[in-house]
Amino acid sequence: MKKTCKRRKVRMVYVTPHHHYPTTVSLRIDRRLELLRLANEYGFIIFEDDYDFDFHYNHRPLSPLERADENGMVIYCGSFSKSFSPAFRMGYLAASENVIEHLANVRVLLDRQGDHILDCAMAELLNDGTIQLYLRKTLSIYEEKRNHFCDPLHDKLGNAVNFSVPDGGMTVWTEFDKSINLETLSQKAYSKGLYIYQMARCINILIIMKTVLG
Repeated sequence: MKKTCKRRKVRMVYVTPHHHYPTTVSLRIDRRLELLRLANEYGFIIFEDDYDFDFHYNHRPLSPLERADENGMVIYCGSFSKSFSPAFRMGYLAASENVIEHLANVRVLLDRQGDHILDCAMAELLNDGTIQLYLRKTLSIYEEKRNHFCDPLHDKLGNAVNFSVPDGGMTVWTEFDKSINLETLSQKAYSKGLYIYQMARCINILIIMKTVLG
């Protein structure tokens, strides 16, 4: 990262440090602090997407980067669509006052009216503690779902896949044996109603973006 900063101007770094998407790995504390140090040194913004912070099962999660940010270099983003309901297409930002003011002005240009009814409904659920109570109850449910998925994955496909049971989040990063043709497997699975997303497609998208954007 430091080499990149020396070579070219970096304006923003997008990270998912709690559970990296799609590998589910958490960013170590030393790397978090180094990223903050570089942001202060080279003047770039860190956009921290903490989309599933509420779902951590084995121990207390690492604090967000935003908690250690003393110079307003972090824009912290969260979402209710994953923690509460996909029907609530709503997120939130925590950032320095000047950033919030600027983004609010941009928001008005994009969507002047918004959805005030949904906004007020979510505000009421937050103020009366409903969201907090809901999250405490669902934590054990999602942990049970994780185990229900990982146990047969290990028992039935242990010789064909390699994975670690994630400490939190809602995804499981799985690597298949190299002898398995993933394209063929995906087609067979899809014919039975199961969609398998391949990392190779993510890589291809990144290559295309880099080619287009330079």
